[in-house]
Amino acid sequence: MATIKGVQLPFLLVLSDQQRSFQQPFNQFGISPKYKWAKLHLGYQDVSFSKFTMAGYRALMAGVELNPGKFRFGFLYGRFQKAVEEDTTAVYDPTKFISDVPVPAYERKGFAVKVGVGTEEEHVDLVLLRAKDDPRSIRRPVRTALAPAGNLVAGLKGRVKLAKDLHWDFDVAASEYVRDVEAPALTGDAGPITTALSGILGPSTSTQSLMALETGLQLKRKRARYKLTYRRVDPDFKSMGAYYLQTDVEQVTGTVTATLLKGRLSTNLTAGWQHNNLKKLREATARRIIGNLGLNYQAKKVFGCLVNYTNFGITQTPERRSVNDTTLLEQVSQNLLVQPRARFAAPNGGHAVSYTFNYFALSDRSENAFSSAQLTGFHNDLAYTRNWKRAQATLGGGLIWRRTENFAGRMESRGAHAEAGRAWLKKDRLRTELRTSFLANALPAGGDGSTWQLDLRASWQLDKLAFTLTLGHQDNRSRDATVPSFTEDLAQLGVNYRF
Repeated sequence: MATIKGVQLPFLLVLSDQQRSFQQPFNQFGISPKYKWAKLHLGYQDVSFSKFTMAGYRALMAGVELNPGKFRFGFLYGRFQKAVEEDTTAVYDPTKFISDVPVPAYERKGFAVKVGVGTEEEHVDLVLLRAKDDPRSIRRPVRTALAPAGNLVAGLKGRVKLAKDLHWDFDVAASEYVRDVEAPALTGDAGPITTALSGILGPSTSTQSLMALETGLQLKRKRARYKLTYRRVDPDFKSMGAYYLQTDVEQVTGTVTATLLKGRLSTNLTAGWQHNNLKKLREATARRIIGNLGLNYQAKKVFGCLVNYTNFGITQTPERRSVNDTTLLEQVSQNLLVQPRARFAAPNGGHAVSYTFNYFALSDRSENAFSSAQLTGFHNDLAYTRNWKRAQATLGGGLIWRRTENFAGRMESRGAHAEAGRAWLKKDRLRTELRTSFLANALPAGGDGSTWQLDLRASWQLDKLAFTLTLGHQDNRSRDATVPSFTEDLAQLGVNYRF
């Protein structure tokens, strides 16, 4: 990021040598200069107005955000998707990690606008998103049932202060999604959202009218925070300004975070309930219990410990029961993390010892248990690090023991890792880090194998220019038919220039 006379100039540049033959999807450049209350977006950017409308979808755009005083305004227009013609002669090759077969897509353009009032602590924003595919941008695909789509989303987002320490957050949106803009026009009675927006998109037989809502209350105290959240998203709710949204879900969650023992102990507790099948369109309804407990204790000098436990229960019951119903399901997912640590002072530096234990399990408690749902495992890592302040150097290592067991068998790994790092030259301009690890593996089908990995990272800092070089090598050997042997090499070079 460059700052010139109060103007912030963050740059984004992404390059790739993949898929050069048809679309270059990752070669992108964008800039968002900012001056006081004005911000300009040019090039490839990911802007967020609300989580159900324009929610970080990267597009080639031109836009502006203006926040003078308590006025909040944003507008952007751009290409959300590049046209890609279908190649009917291309043949898919499963041996390639990145396929050469292009995925057809219509050119998609659209705009988003936000108008609101207030500050980040208390505000109300009205957001509108409209995007539409151009049916003439490509020939209609033959192999895939791809149709040009259109979308109009209207959202209301805000935060209201109800009392001194009590806030109300809300985010609601209505989406009008047309799966095929060339489908026949809708006849007869339409829904309220479809009727209201009919003059913009033109409702058809492929139109969906859906809602999404998230609202919550948050209470802040001196040493604790309390939050209660309700979320409901209709099945198949879509927005062309969001990559992914969890749909067909209704949930209630409560969270308590607190600091105890004069700030030495921090706690986090979350509990909730969730279910799907809101429109009763599925054969079964899944219900899920959400639970999480986190504790982090830090003594004044030496000892500290992190403990985190999560427990998620999932039950699935059919809408119509039968004697032998495979839709009956009761699963419990558990994860326990325990990480004690100790630090000791030493001349010109110190010693650090840590132990990490992670246990995870997925079990099926229903009568018709699925064997593929049984999964257990643990990870152990005992590590030691010594650092020297004057040389800005570190040296460490540790022992590793892992085990995973499921329906396919047991895989167990034992090994060690070592790492070293140091700063060089004047003002520590050059920094190098080396890490290596070796694991002896006992594989599921009874064979054995090994994994060896070596990583080297070097960073060189000049006055305004910085270089970063990362090299990696991994060698995986296997005498088990179910686990392939492979060798992988990685090289990355990064350049950062400060204006």
